[in-house]
Amino acid sequence: MSRPGTPGTQRPTYLLATGTVLALSLALAGCGGGGDKKANAATGSPPPPPSSQPEAQGTAAPGSKGLTTSGSLKKPVTYSDKISVAVSGIRYVKNTAKGPGEIPGRTLTIFTLKFTNGSGKTLDLNKVRVVAKYGPKKTSASPTSYADINDFYGTVPAGGSKSASYAFDLPSSGYKAVMVEVRFDSTHKTAVFAGSLHP
Repeated sequence: MSRPGTPGTQRPTYLLATGTVLALSLALAGCGGGGDKKANAATGSPPPPPSSQPEAQGTAAPGSKGLTTSGSLKKPVTYSDKISVAVSGIRYVKNTAKGPGEIPGRTLTIFTLKFTNGSGKTLDLNKVRVVAKYGPKKTSASPTSYADINDFYGTVPAGGSKSASYAFDLPSSGYKAVMVEVRFDSTHKTAVFAGSLHP
């Protein structure tokens, strides 16, 4: 009989399998949709749990200024299962970023959205899609990565709520007619908000 650690045992195979699992775990640790991605990659630690997105992380927009609205831009949409979505805030800011795809000097319009889960089930926000349109031709506004504030992720427990902000390259010349569409799954109709913005 071979002793542990001597040739002919299964120990090398076990170490190889363990190494593979460890490598896979480290690779997956950097695949989260939120948290500090650079810090996660540097430390190898996993991202925070999806449901723990800090409110400030999802809505912070340094240097932005508030806009007032008319029409139904801020009228919440509530579904039969008591899930509701609302545009809880609208701001604008002059973009000064110089990263890839950023155009300094452009006016960015930031919509803060809030989901409230009045149903008895967990609400999945991993497939939220937000589209902004403006002007008489309903021109699609390009989404931007301003201040890294974009995107809902994770889940909302029954009775809970969560907010996040989305920044678009939506010029002030299009503020007379603005539309925001929010889709989050295949069983609820798209929530549509429409109206005008005023600096």
